[in-house]
Amino acid sequence: MPKSRHRKNQKKKSRARTEKVQSQQRALRKKMQEEFEKEMEKAKNKKFGIEEVDPSTSPEKSGEVNFEEIKG
Repeated sequence: MPKSRHRKNQKKKSRARTEKVQSQQRALRKKMQEEFEKEMEKAKNKKFGIEEVDPSTSPEKSGEVNFEEIKG
């Protein structure tokens, strides 16, 4: 009987280790995929000369438009 219980415990531990490693690999793969997509987007924007501008730090008005600006 002890051998059987020992085998069951070992299998249980082995499955737990495998699942833990696989979940870490999935998380890392997802993170790397997201970073890769961001880098590809930056490269594509750079190729076409598009720059991302943060409206809160830009010297222009932050999205506000006056009627006089449109009229004139």
